[in-house]
Amino acid sequence: MEKKTKLLALGAVVIIIAAALGAAYVMGGEDDSLSVVYLNKSSYEALIVADKKGFFDELDFEVTKHLVTGSGQDAVNAMIAGSADIAATGEGPAVNALNKYGDKIVVLCSYDINTGGHVWVAQKTLIGNGIDVDGKEPQEIADQLKGSEYKVGVIQGSSTEAMFKRWCDNFNVTYNTTAGSDLQLKYLTGSTLVSSFAAKEIDILAGSQPYPATVMESAGGVKIGSSEDIGVYSTCVLVTTKAMYDNKTEQMKSFVAALKMSTDYMNDDREECIDICASSIEWSKAAQAASFAGSTPKVAFNDTVVDIMYGVSKGKKFDATVTRDMINNSCPLKGYIDELYA
Repeated sequence: MEKKTKLLALGAVVIIIAAALGAAYVMGGEDDSLSVVYLNKSSYEALIVADKKGFFDELDFEVTKHLVTGSGQDAVNAMIAGSADIAATGEGPAVNALNKYGDKIVVLCSYDINTGGHVWVAQKTLIGNGIDVDGKEPQEIADQLKGSEYKVGVIQGSSTEAMFKRWCDNFNVTYNTTAGSDLQLKYLTGSTLVSSFAAKEIDILAGSQPYPATVMESAGGVKIGSSEDIGVYSTCVLVTTKAMYDNKTEQMKSFVAALKMSTDYMNDDREECIDICASSIEWSKAAQAASFAGSTPKVAFNDTVVDIMYGVSKGKKFDATVTRDMINNSCPLKGYIDELYA
């Protein structure tokens, strides 16, 4: 099979929004190729598997992959800048985009729903010296954080930030970017989150995998909580702009179909996919298996996805603009997705 997929790594992205997202296609002219930007980390396994198993190569047009580091917000930023047609991201950055650009943003589909995908890790030196976790319920652990003024490193705009704030709100822990709250948020990037923890510049890391597993393995960090504690689900979605969608509707539908093949494969051949993703992400199979344990790979756009995204919108206080109806109407492919499973 002829290899048609191209891989391009993106560094710093200069954000240039062409005519308020009105440009029909910013890069590449009027060709029929398609480009996607995502991260080589947990929550992006469906794209990793699709690439490694050649599902994108089976399409009758070229797919170019752009990889970014950090969070899904970086993927969305790259897409908005015109570096790709589609961005894979979590619900947080997707809601951010809907809030900022309204109906100029299209959500193509969800491709995974999971719980426990966002983890909080404390410095080992704090365990038994401010934080006790053994035999403690989440509320008891949260109570120990009150008045601590611990510094928490998190990526701004990420789904993890939204999830961590919901965890804090649920257990009545206050947070701010300045001193005076129970916790002091320190906004970092994907490239500095782990290094800041290793240098003990932050007391707690809040992140999605592989960041928590990395600091637990390399720096002796200890898990003190996760999104699973509050039973809140997360989702991973594909987003694009309305202009790009109108210009490349058929290619995007075919891309979603290829991703559906990938999620089917992940469900049918879980062990092989653990091997594939662990090798690609470069972490242990045990960590990858743990990530998969709370994951439900499936291409969809249903009430569950809308509920997850609307919950984040309310948490961000965007619900006056990003309403449930707006989220529901942001996906033009609901009927097409249903046909894929018919």
